[in-house]
Amino acid sequence: MTVTARPTDASPDLLTGFLRQLSPGRDPSPPLWLEADGLPDVPRRLLVHDHGMTATLEAFWGEQMRLSVLHTEETGNLLRRHVLLSGAESGTPAELGLIEIRLDALPAGALFAVRQRRIPFGAILSACGVSFRSQPAGFLRLVATDELARLLRLTPGSAVHGRATTLYAQNDGRVLATAVELLSGHQPA
Repeated sequence: MTVTARPTDASPDLLTGFLRQLSPGRDPSPPLWLEADGLPDVPRRLLVHDHGMTATLEAFWGEQMRLSVLHTEETGNLLRRHVLLSGAESGTPAELGLIEIRLDALPAGALFAVRQRRIPFGAILSACGVSFRSQPAGFLRLVATDELARLLRLTPGSAVHGRATTLYAQNDGRVLATAVELLSGHQPA
């Protein structure tokens, strides 16, 4: 899978906006944008692919993911949300997702489910029969601030790996969402 080191879509803005919201009054340290081969082994296996993150995490963790919506904002046909995916049984944080969903690209059932704020986006698409692919635009590493570390249950200063990606409908190529997905770094027990 070939990607540029730094994405050119809206994904970096999602990350910067989240980090500013998480630590008001402080300018966030920029992430280090990496090529896929610059990622450690486990993050590379979890991030370098073209399918949904929810299914990838569930396979890795061996349990369903539970969604916690941290923030949501709807403007026009866009819904931005910050979510934490955790193991449904273990409660361990698996991923922080920052996503901008194009509401006008979704069928009615998926739109309803997204607004219910109970199910991860990839699981909604699958349940509604929307085939999609995820096209990573870049991979990143950043240092966990105190606030990010608390959210992901990490030690402050820990390395956090992630990706910027765009989700496309398989049937017609329309953009469904752009996202930044940050792994917690935890491993299943």
